[in-house]
Amino acid sequence: MTEEQLNELSIFALRELARRTGVYAPTSKKKSELISEIIEISEGKKKPYIAKTKQGRPPKGIGYSFADILMPKTYINTQPSSSNIMTFNQNKIEFQYDDIKTVSGYAELLSDKSAFLWVRRQENYLHYFIPENIIKEYDIKTGDKLLVELSSDESQMIVKSIFNINDFPILKYEKNRKNYFDIEHIEPNKILEFNKDEYNQFNIKMGENVYLYGSDNKNNTEIIINLLNSCKINKKIYVNVSIAEKNKYLLNKLENTELFISSITAEMDLVKRLINIAAERAKHLLENGENVLIAIDDVLSLSGIDTSDLLITKNLLSLTKCGKDAGSITLFAIMPLEKNINIFEKLVDKRIKITDKKLILV
Repeated sequence: MTEEQLNELSIFALRELARRTGVYAPTSKKKSELISEIIEISEGKKKPYIAKTKQGRPPKGIGYSFADILMPKTYINTQPSSSNIMTFNQNKIEFQYDDIKTVSGYAELLSDKSAFLWVRRQENYLHYFIPENIIKEYDIKTGDKLLVELSSDESQMIVKSIFNINDFPILKYEKNRKNYFDIEHIEPNKILEFNKDEYNQFNIKMGENVYLYGSDNKNNTEIIINLLNSCKINKKIYVNVSIAEKNKYLLNKLENTELFISSITAEMDLVKRLINIAAERAKHLLENGENVLIAIDDVLSLSGIDTSDLLITKNLLSLTKCGKDAGSITLFAIMPLEKNINIFEKLVDKRIKITDKKLILV
């Protein structure tokens, strides 16, 4: 990391990086001092500080560097972007010191003006209160992906500060952003590419709805996971609201995918809120110029937790868009083979039948 890159980080992010690098007492140092010592330790000019007590000790078993959370990475982009995209590994999202806890999750704003950060733990979620002043300061919206610092307040953990919003470091984040509904839709014209030729033959375009029909639930899940892993697209979202204990292991096969999942026994109201967060997350990705692929596994289970008017399911399945001068949303959805939900058929662009041996375009 260069001095210029380090200087772009907030003081909070810089302190975290300093702790992991081995800077002694980072909270007592100025920003310029932190940058100088981080560089010196990284170049081997200075030895990192190792605490003799538990206080300030770097956490074990994290599996990633804090620098990787905050600095740009290189992707296979299907659409040019004028800004650096920030990312982190969703499956390894937390580290903790005696006095600090940093997590990543998704914001939810409720009708009573309260707000919470949803942090996934397997197929369950922890919820942390987000103070109103933080919501107003950064114009946080439901579905925004946040990297935050938590602190204890009256025996509960709340969001204290924000490092990162929608994969942008806080110092580069701009409140003035595009709105999904204001982005003009154009005829899809860019092909969605896969690593496997058998999937490329379907000629799927970014911004299309693709329905997959299969009767074997386990096979359906494996197929849609294979499609996600093979797809050469930057952002991927997997939605499954009926995870059974016996099928949890299948989710371990997903690569570089954001998961919005819940147990088949989860409370219905929480599941509905989760689906809304997933839909808003996809919109924000498109607004930022990203091409995103949503995989729904499956529509029958999704509609089962919906109200009689299927409004939540309708909203999710109608998200597809190929934005003019923006990103795109492509959607794959597992449909029941023998119990077609006819109301959604008008949205489909391509139909694929899942068999035991291969996929067939119909």
